[in-house]
Amino acid sequence: MRTGAGRRAGGGGRGPSAAAATPVALSLGLLVVAGCLLGWYVPGALAAEAAYRSASFCAGRPEPEGTRECLDAVPGTVVAKEPGGGRGPRLPGLRWAAEGGSQEAWVRLEKEGALFDSLAPGDRVRVVRWRGEERAVMAGPLRQETSATPVDGHRLPYAVGLGLVPLGGVFGWVAYGWTRRPEGTVRASWPVSVPMGCGLVLGAVGFFGPMVTDGLLDALLLSVGVAVPVLAAGVWLLRWRQARPSAPPGILPRLPGRERSFPGVVVGAVPYGMTGFGTLVAGPEGLAVAAGAEPGAARLPVPRSVAVVRVRPRAGEAGDWVVECRDGDREVRVVAAKEDLPWILGALQ
Repeated sequence: MRTGAGRRAGGGGRGPSAAAATPVALSLGLLVVAGCLLGWYVPGALAAEAAYRSASFCAGRPEPEGTRECLDAVPGTVVAKEPGGGRGPRLPGLRWAAEGGSQEAWVRLEKEGALFDSLAPGDRVRVVRWRGEERAVMAGPLRQETSATPVDGHRLPYAVGLGLVPLGGVFGWVAYGWTRRPEGTVRASWPVSVPMGCGLVLGAVGFFGPMVTDGLLDALLLSVGVAVPVLAAGVWLLRWRQARPSAPPGILPRLPGRERSFPGVVVGAVPYGMTGFGTLVAGPEGLAVAAGAEPGAARLPVPRSVAVVRVRPRAGEAGDWVVECRDGDREVRVVAAKEDLPWILGALQ
């Protein structure tokens, strides 16, 4: 059955180029975001991590409010601790006060670990500051990174970027297919569902790859390795589906932008298969059988539950064709001339 979107596309007379505008815009938008993440944000995060890892501890007295490039190990005392249960303010936290100061502050850790478990109010710690933020907490031989650490700061943006690339490519794939669709032809769902399925699989692999691999190259190779069989399967499905003739060669369903009346009958044990109704009306709202071609003639709509099974010539009647359908468990046949079949098939989609 034709969806509401399909009816609007047929009734509004939008051509393939106009229909492709939305997926093209989505494709470009997603690829631009992915490009910004992969080409700008991720390199910056990697550079910050490299600078942090290579930084040495500052010489001399630490600065509690320091913004230096070296590591300021500020001594302090734990005032309170708060177990974690989520992200942001719900991360495990330590309330501490710098040595010689009265102001207290919270520092949020990435997770609960050996250091967090070993600390209690009154214990002494050293809070590592770098570029104006608390990056780690040390107590004796134990060290734990805070939520502001630049270590692995590239993973999430890299994952999002890798996940958006195949999704952007999928919308471009859909747009390309729509521009090649003959104007007026029914826009079937499979040219969209197959690429979208491939895109979702590749997007998921691209997103989770950086989370489970050790390096950028490993995540990229994982995405490429999965992309080859997935895309091959998608192309095969599209070609297989295109090779399945739902109608005889040369007969393509067409969406009528306005009502078209032509001779034809509906045969079957259904309410709309009545004798005396010898005109078919195909339009944006579907198919109907009418008592005549004049505007005021009685009509009976063919319900949306009717599904096309196959199309064949009518035995013994040159020029007449039969569209075999099913309405639930009932057999329905629509008989009309061959030149009117595209409009019947389009109205029944």
